[in-house]
Amino acid sequence: MTGAAPASGNAIEKIMSISMAEYAASLDKAIGLTQGEQITCVARAVGSGRVTITFETLTPVRLGGLLELPRARVTLTFAGLSERERNAFLDRFDLAFQRGGG
Repeated sequence: MTGAAPASGNAIEKIMSISMAEYAASLDKAIGLTQGEQITCVARAVGSGRVTITFETLTPVRLGGLLELPRARVTLTFAGLSERERNAFLDRFDLAFQRGGG
């Protein structure tokens, strides 16, 4: 993940270095997916509200001419969640998308 910034209202936008396949695997860990579910826009009931998660592929970034990293914009839009519910969801989401490394 390269960053998170508030979008409009109850939304958080994250620019991530992640492929669609990596995103699908991590999203499944975070919220659970059903076979064949569309993953570019997913909505789930969370606590007293809903979260909608959208995935948009961005132009990859090239480093040093040899290394190309995938990039994506992931937007989480919250509706009707308490601050506690929203923070708990974000913690679970961020944990599912963590990668090993030093």
